[in-house]
Amino acid sequence: MKQDFTSTIMYEDAQLLIFELTESIDELYKQLDFVNIEEFSRIVSEKRKSEYLAVRVTMKKMLGSEKIIIYDTDGKPTLSDESFQISISHSANWIAVIAHPTRSVGIDIEVPTEKMKKLYKRFLSETEQKELSNGEHLNLLMLAWSAKEALYKIIGMEAVDFAKQLRIYPFEVKETGTFTGEHIPTKNQYKIQYFQNQDFVLTYCISK
Repeated sequence: MKQDFTSTIMYEDAQLLIFELTESIDELYKQLDFVNIEEFSRIVSEKRKSEYLAVRVTMKKMLGSEKIIIYDTDGKPTLSDESFQISISHSANWIAVIAHPTRSVGIDIEVPTEKMKKLYKRFLSETEQKELSNGEHLNLLMLAWSAKEALYKIIGMEAVDFAKQLRIYPFEVKETGTFTGEHIPTKNQYKIQYFQNQDFVLTYCISK
């Protein structure tokens, strides 16, 4: 069944929302009652300012109220009131957020690029390269990269070496589906949900 990511998706008690960034900085700013002025003023890039505001607008739309986002020492986003575990991703004009009341979550959104066909050996092991089209199938590579990004957001620095510490098992590319990822050092396996369309590929995962 085709998923509509313009409204909140519920999955295993998690909430997921994708936001297409089309508004100006001023338009985004007006949708929020609270912005950390000191933090916001340190952002130089106009693109980063838009993303900063869009993430908070998306979170507000999804959770129904504004939340203060803070970052731990590893750069992982959390909510100041600890009401949800969250994960955030952005690519081009797309923002994706996911929240779960108790379990760690990881999400990644990517706009496909042909450059991935030149980069895949950096994040796939030799076994994965053979299993995942040897660089021929762009969307397969994009989903594998995205999945490892989502897993890294759950696992943290123990999964920083994507080729050696994370494993993606073979899967058939469809519009939407699931496949398995593994954290090799611990042998913990994760079910990765994915969705793709003409604009982006999306993966998300919830810890056990």
